[in-house]
Amino acid sequence: MTRAAAWGCEMARYTAEDLIASIDDLTAPRLTHYVEMRVLRPVVSDQGETFREVDRARARLLCDLSEDYGLDGDALLLVMQLLDETHGLRGEMRALIAALAEEPDEARQRVITRIRVARGQG
Repeated sequence: MTRAAAWGCEMARYTAEDLIASIDDLTAPRLTHYVEMRVLRPVVSDQGETFREVDRARARLLCDLSEDYGLDGDALLLVMQLLDETHGLRGEMRALIAALAEEPDEARQRVITRIRVARGQG
């Protein structure tokens, strides 16, 4: 069960047609290309393929990168991989900061000092 379902609300799902209608530069061939590149991944269920809100945001970004910056193919894939990696690292950093916040002051100060030394600041 998704968190949204547990809270009693439905997560937005979009068909390919809904997605194309909601994003100016998105066409059926472009959407197919993004799915084939695996930078968009539809959810497959008994009702067929649907896209989540995050997919809609990614599709909009992909179109912007393609139209505004002329990115396509490998360059577009690289940018999306870097964005995904950055997003994952931010989550790891948040978890590390939360865990460190639960430690005693002395332990936190030791870690801060070691980080500064490792970065050449101490």
